[in-house]
Formats: sequence, structure tokens, C-alpha cells
Amino acid sequence: MTGGPELHGFPPPESVPDLRWLGPDYISVLVYDLTRGLLHQDPRTSVLGVRCEGVPSLAPSVDPAGVIRAHDACFPLQVYVQDGAGRPWCLRGRWTYFGRELGTSTASITHAWRLLSAEGA
Repeated sequence: MTGGPELHGFPPPESVPDLRWLGPDYISVLVYDLTRGLLHQDPRTSVLGVRCEGVPSLAPSVDPAGVIRAHDACFPLQVYVQDGAGRPWCLRGRWTYFGRELGTSTASITHAWRLLSAEGA
């Protein structure tokens, strides 16, 4: 992501094969989705950096045949932003992807952000 936010602490995609359902570069997908959500709230927000604070929590679910059809992936994040008024913020929270019906024609992936704290300057 040339010219994008600084990224730290994310496990390399090749080290977490259980995240392949998010695509070959889960980090870019996550930062894109997170940025899009923040811009929806404030179109002048700038995402300056994203730090993954730990190993993502992965929760797969299998169907009766033993095939993974659902998977949740929760990332503990610190997100450094500058709001539309130019104020810096550090947002701490949990970013979770929910994959459902994976490997089928009705597969869907949704996401949610749970804000735990916001510290401004």
C-alpha cells in the first residue's frame, strides 16, 4: 500500500493460512474496509496508521461433512487517525470479519468494528 497508512504488527499473510478466505492479502482488505468505514463517518478523516496488537482470534465452524463453512476472524487494533478538523486520535478496538457459507455460491463476508477507547490530543 504505497502512500497508505503505516502498518505494524500484522502477521504476514503466508503465516496465517486460515485467513485465505479473505483473499491473498488480508491486511490490504482489512485496511481498505476499515478506512472506508471511517470515511463514511467523516469524509475528511485520514488514516495515518494501523497496529495489530496481537494474534488475530480465529473461530472456524465446520458443517456435518467436516468442511469449514463459517469463519470469524477478530483483530485487536490501534488505529491512528486525523479527523476532518485536523485533530489526531488513537482508536482502540476489535475489527471482526464474519465469513458465512464459505466455499458455496451464497458465500458472504461482513465485518464490524467494536470501539473500546478513543484518545484524542
